Amino acid sequence: MKSSLRAYLLSIVVACSVITGCAQDSKVTQADMREQIGTELGSVEKVTVMSTDGQEVSLELPEFLKELQNQGKDLQLSRDPLKQDEVRFTLVLYRKQLAPLVVSVGEKASQFGENTYRGTGAITFYQWVHRLTGKGLLPRNSENILLSADDLSQSRVLEESEKTFIQSVLQKAVPESDHTVNQHPLYPNYKLRINSSDRPIDITILTPTLITIPFGRDQHFYHVDGQMFSTLTEYLLPREKEAPSIEKLFKATKIRVEATGDMRVDNLDLDVTQSTVEQGIAHQAVRLLKTGVQLVDRPQQEIGPEEYRIHFRIGDNDQTVIFYARHFRINDKWYAHNQVQKAIWKLLEHTQK
Repeated sequence: MKSSLRAYLLSIVVACSVITGCAQDSKVTQADMREQIGTELGSVEKVTVMSTDGQEVSLELPEFLKELQNQGKDLQLSRDPLKQDEVRFTLVLYRKQLAPLVVSVGEKASQFGENTYRGTGAITFYQWVHRLTGKGLLPRNSENILLSADDLSQSRVLEESEKTFIQSVLQKAVPESDHTVNQHPLYPNYKLRINSSDRPIDITILTPTLITIPFGRDQHFYHVDGQMFSTLTEYLLPREKEAPSIEKLFKATKIRVEATGDMRVDNLDLDVTQSTVEQGIAHQAVRLLKTGVQLVDRPQQEIGPEEYRIHFRIGDNDQTVIFYARHFRINDKWYAHNQVQKAIWKLLEHTQK
């Protein structure tokens, strides 16, 4: 059953136990409640969001209070408490000379005190706070910036002029409303570690125009000027050199899975050039292969039956990876692995859905 009065109170973050007590008094008028709520919110001097791993981001107080009145619709008081693994972050309202108000927020539920609220309003509430948090995450200043390219095993600290350029791009970043973007980073997997007086920020460049910043169990995505990616290739240039067999697979334009053995897989074709999503999946598959340990010779122990094959098309030729239970082979090179064939198939099979 909907709890409209309590839902109304959650619209101002279920402000405090005093208000909750007032809500239970049927003689209290709507005007009385609004006055009480206005008094409580007037004491708020800072609003922050705390991630599950201890990061804290300040929200813009005027914007928060202005938009708060639009929250709290279509909520249901739930008997099902918010579980700890459902919590994505914690909203904290600091008040003058009063204890802070604390709300645990999940994707589909929020909890204040002993009350848990679900319904479409709880989903909207999460998305709203998520959006405000994303704006607060973007760095306003930096002491230094470390650029790395994981696929190249290279990194360097940016010079002052380079740092200024990166900051100017990030200041214009536009948050992506969809927080479930399915995009793996493209080669060479550029990352920025921004150290500031506030807190360190880790940014992964997913595509030339899309970046992501982690915040506890959440991921925040932003659209940026594509010039940043092309400039990063100048800062850390992917140099042409004689690469190991696995490294060459980053250049594949097509991937074909062939069900040749015991593992239950389907024949599958992936056009890597179709979009950045397919390209990112292909590059992630290569990164999984790189977790294998190259052996000097063919394994001495029984390798078991073949499980399946993947063919990477590079130019006019195919590079074939043959999987076994604990090993895989590329040409005459053998690698030991721990279930990487299952991880790669799980990654690839979603492209057919």
